[in-house]
Amino acid sequence: MRDVSSSLSSRAGKLALSLLLASSRIVPTATAFNFAPIPSPNLNLGQLGRVAFAGDFDSISLYQFQGQSERAPSGGNGALLSRFPNGVFTTVSDTDGDIKTMCAFQQNGKLQGIVVGGNFTSVGGVQTNGGVALVSPTDGKVTPLTGLNGTVNALFCDAEAGRVYVGGSFTGSNSSNAIVWTTEWTNMPFSGFNGPVNSITKHNGNIIFGGKFNGLGNGNSSTAPRENNTVVVPIGSANVSAQTSSGLPGLTDPRNIICKTGATDGSEQNTWLLADNTPGFWKADFGFGFEPSKLRLYNTKFQGRGTKEWRYTALPNGGIMNFTFVDPTTGEQRFCDARCPLPANNVSAQDFFFVNRVGMNSFRIDISGFYGQGGGLSGIELFQNENFAFAINEFNEPACDGVSSGAKTTATGPWQNTPSGTSNSQYLTAVLEGTPVNASAAQIVFQPEIRQSGKYDVVVYTPGCIGDGTCGVRGRVNISGTLARPSSTAPTSFTTEIFQTNNFDKYDTVVYSGFIDSTSDFKPTITLTPMAGQTGPLTIVAQRIKFELKAAAAGNLNGIFEYNPNKQGVDTDFTTSVIDSAGASLTPKDRAIVSSVVSNGDSLFVAGNFSGNGFNNILTVGKDAKNASALPGDGLNGEVLTMFLNGSTIYMGGNFTNTQDGKSTGLNGVAAFSTSDQKWQSLGAGVNGIVMSIVPFTLNLTANRPETVLGISGFFTKVNGAAGNASFAVNDFAIWVPSRSNWLHNLNIATISIQGALLAFTEVPGSDPLFSGSISSQAVGASGAVALESGSPPSLEPFPIKNIKPQSSSTPSIRKRATSNSQNRTGVVTATFYTQNNMNKTILAGNFAATGTDGSNITSLLIIDGKDSDKVTGFHEEISSDSVFMSLSVLDSILYAGGAISGTVNNNRIGGLLAYDLSTNKYVGSQPPPLRGTNITVNAIAPRPNSKDIFVGGVFNSAGDLSCQGLCIWNIDRNQWVSPGGDLSGWVSSMVWTTNTKLVVAGNLTVGGNKTTIVTYDQSKSTFEEFAGANTLPGPVTAMVVATGDGSEIWASGQANDGAAFLRRFDGKTWHAVTESMFGPGTTINGLQVLSVSKEHGKSDLIKQDEDLLILGRINVTGFGTASGVLFNGTTLQPLLLSSTSGNSPGSLSTVFVEKTNFFKQQGKKLKVIFVVLIALAIALALTFLLIVAGILVESYRKRSKGYTPMQMSYPDRGVNVNRVPPSELFGTLGRNGQSAPAI
Repeated sequence: MRDVSSSLSSRAGKLALSLLLASSRIVPTATAFNFAPIPSPNLNLGQLGRVAFAGDFDSISLYQFQGQSERAPSGGNGALLSRFPNGVFTTVSDTDGDIKTMCAFQQNGKLQGIVVGGNFTSVGGVQTNGGVALVSPTDGKVTPLTGLNGTVNALFCDAEAGRVYVGGSFTGSNSSNAIVWTTEWTNMPFSGFNGPVNSITKHNGNIIFGGKFNGLGNGNSSTAPRENNTVVVPIGSANVSAQTSSGLPGLTDPRNIICKTGATDGSEQNTWLLADNTPGFWKADFGFGFEPSKLRLYNTKFQGRGTKEWRYTALPNGGIMNFTFVDPTTGEQRFCDARCPLPANNVSAQDFFFVNRVGMNSFRIDISGFYGQGGGLSGIELFQNENFAFAINEFNEPACDGVSSGAKTTATGPWQNTPSGTSNSQYLTAVLEGTPVNASAAQIVFQPEIRQSGKYDVVVYTPGCIGDGTCGVRGRVNISGTLARPSSTAPTSFTTEIFQTNNFDKYDTVVYSGFIDSTSDFKPTITLTPMAGQTGPLTIVAQRIKFELKAAAAGNLNGIFEYNPNKQGVDTDFTTSVIDSAGASLTPKDRAIVSSVVSNGDSLFVAGNFSGNGFNNILTVGKDAKNASALPGDGLNGEVLTMFLNGSTIYMGGNFTNTQDGKSTGLNGVAAFSTSDQKWQSLGAGVNGIVMSIVPFTLNLTANRPETVLGISGFFTKVNGAAGNASFAVNDFAIWVPSRSNWLHNLNIATISIQGALLAFTEVPGSDPLFSGSISSQAVGASGAVALESGSPPSLEPFPIKNIKPQSSSTPSIRKRATSNSQNRTGVVTATFYTQNNMNKTILAGNFAATGTDGSNITSLLIIDGKDSDKVTGFHEEISSDSVFMSLSVLDSILYAGGAISGTVNNNRIGGLLAYDLSTNKYVGSQPPPLRGTNITVNAIAPRPNSKDIFVGGVFNSAGDLSCQGLCIWNIDRNQWVSPGGDLSGWVSSMVWTTNTKLVVAGNLTVGGNKTTIVTYDQSKSTFEEFAGANTLPGPVTAMVVATGDGSEIWASGQANDGAAFLRRFDGKTWHAVTESMFGPGTTINGLQVLSVSKEHGKSDLIKQDEDLLILGRINVTGFGTASGVLFNGTTLQPLLLSSTSGNSPGSLSTVFVEKTNFFKQQGKKLKVIFVVLIALAIALALTFLLIVAGILVESYRKRSKGYTPMQMSYPDRGVNVNRVPPSELFGTLGRNGQSAPAI
């Protein structure tokens, strides 16, 4: 989910944001891959005012470039990624694993391609065994670099030398874990390492390798032992027990699995099984203390049984230990604690590495999950990093580990075992008599297991005398040693005296510091005897001696190696390299893990999992330095897994929370270190988990000003709150903005949306960078609703909604929409604008949780007030959190909201429908009585034009006490439910008024005993009749819209009885089908709307040339994939809107809502000729009439101005006189000349 802040009512804000979104990209010199633009949809939206979409999504894009999609890499696999010109990430090539590393390979100044490495076996469908391939940056062609077997972890492309250094965990071409590619595989002089390589860089002309190795891989066993210098803890000397063993003959004794490697699994005395279908434990109690570093378990597969989940408890403190391990199916490092997995049917051991060093003298393995009938094991080994030789020989490393001959101790004289008491382990005690005592009367010879020659410290551990009450009789002992062959140039022996009169355990007595030899024909020894000249009784003790490697000699490394590529050979005297010596000084000895090496000018930074000499998980080697240096605070208190250098700042990710000295808080999982002022910097307060990778890319945070931001990926669910910013939930990915010293989420800036993980990147000469990861990306991060801005091209704009997210307590059965597809509805389902009565409000409703401007929690319906600075308010706890609003309508400032809703408002129970006064921002005092029935849902609300009647349709049997199944009328004047009359039954999905008295109703309906999908209601007659041809539709109608301005034609869609989506148009007489093959399986249509276009498309019998049909939902377009919104021009489907959810799955759209519903208003169109002629004739007649009237008025005025008076037209005595004139006189003179009228 994204937090955005923008005003829909601000045109300046719209323009700025549109520019920002349109140019949100890396500013390249050229793109590595060309993306063809999609032609503009030519939508003519001017007459509609604001246009917006609502649905279930967290990010959304307009379909603008070929290759855009809603698809994320499948199955959690990775991909090679590029970016569209609008900044959205896109997949170039899918992989069946992860691309962990990549670099641009150049030779002689010419780019050869992009080398990618990881744990994949195919790229873009091309087989690439060995986890490495070459990809063309122009056309994406994949060329496998065959010859390796394994996984590639690190690449370094040396442009000067024209070489690619490859590191990882692999074999091939007579090398192991490190090799060079030019035009073929080329071995380096040392042929690799005996352990994996994690990181490679170039520093002062030399190549630096970091990883988990302790020798070169040139085949010399003395320089590359088969196992690192870890010591097997002698479990065989422990007291071993178990609970709920199986009781099967030969498979019950818990000691069966000691010194076993699983090879004889299932045979008697070689496997231990739990009782059937019962959890249990395996426990070992020791007579000494130890700090284990690795646990190796061999699972059983006897009769299909095996251990599935387990945990390791350290005793006596009872702590559950944390482990890292390599997942055998993916090759990825994983973490576990209380529920560690063990693979079934394994044929080899599974190693688990302890995250923390904890002392213990006992441990228990609790088995809580199992395969088949029960759990069990066929082998167990425990390792520690410290190399001890114990005086009690049973405590020494056994030789059953397959990698050593084991340490050994020989005791002569009156030695007796002594309990450990307050000491770390049991020990030997000898009591000598005589004056003086015989110096040869007691002797112990320690023969340690030294696997690598080098400089060692020899430390003698002496138990305190208070613990055994011998302080009065303790004395001195002589320590002597033979440490090298006589032919060695180094000192071969030593002797020294130590006092044993210490009250408490003494751990730091270094009796020797120097070279110790280790070859197949020589074993060093240390001898302890009493000093001569002492008087008895004398008590001497012998407990253990530690051999601690301090500096590497030939063949001994510890996680880091410096290679000079200009030399023909390799110098195996590693003490000449400050970098190699720094590694040798680290602990655990020969088990240090270097995860990342970074060169910053003359300084090299090395990070991983190690400690020593003030180094804790990170160190630096400066210019001309003779030793490595610790960072301030003695480094970090946990493992560092990755580093990225950005200018003078190094960003680090891993499993840490602070510096080692605890003085730099907020470094949770991620930290920054300034190399210029040598100070630690926090990224807010970090995250609540582990950071695995840090990848830079650019975003336009202000118009046309790209800035570098950092993609932080790993395993975490929350970014911690800091500096006034609250914590926020994430899904293993977050973006840090260095220039703002803040997380992108906290900046309220609308930009592209990214979900998933970014693992690696590389710069490409003359082109945009390339990336790797598993990413779902869209142009705008917006949850639930987004506005469409017209323009060329159009753009999308988020609403000022904060923290809109799914309801945590939603009940799926209640949230199912009552339609044939029973689709779960979440997110924003319905929305509307209201601009009458001097208001400007946007209402969004559905099933979601949001946060109001005042910080209050909003439940499923929110209101944005454009007249009050976009203040966000909404419904609260009075509405049940599992309510789903399906339909909205506003009449006379009263909002009617319906759906599958319940709650209590003003002490009125709500059921299906409620009323809210937008003018007062309060619920209406008297609410509509609740609807009744099963799964009550209001799907449609349609006020009758020019009336006070609100038609309500959905799933219900009655409204209050009034029986009106599926359709009822709420009358505002009477404030009561009214039956529509007629004999309708069933449920209603949608309704639309085609005239002031004709309502078209769709759903699953019955009229007059006939089942149908659409009916017409005549309000003037209160009757229903089946819509023409509705019985021919293949299923119930779930979405419907008028197709013409007069309402005589409609579009209808739904889901056929076979589950396929259908779309039909009614032309006033018959129904016409849209080709069903356009819609792929899984298509769900939620909404339809006819839109005008500014450029006519080709002719079609289904739709006008100046119109498109907008189809909303989750549309599976054949040959394309899913889209949330598509345009239909009568012949083809064109994707318009693509959306995704925060879970990397395709989103969906529910509705389009507009400010002015003038969908069929014609603008700028020519009238037909007949209408032009009629209008011209009418105008001509009107003008003629006006001319006649004007002429009469003018003549009248002229006569009056000349003194004319009207002739008298009335004669009062006319009737009398006429009666007196004889007819002969009246007519007799008519024929006389000169007289025109009779004289009266």
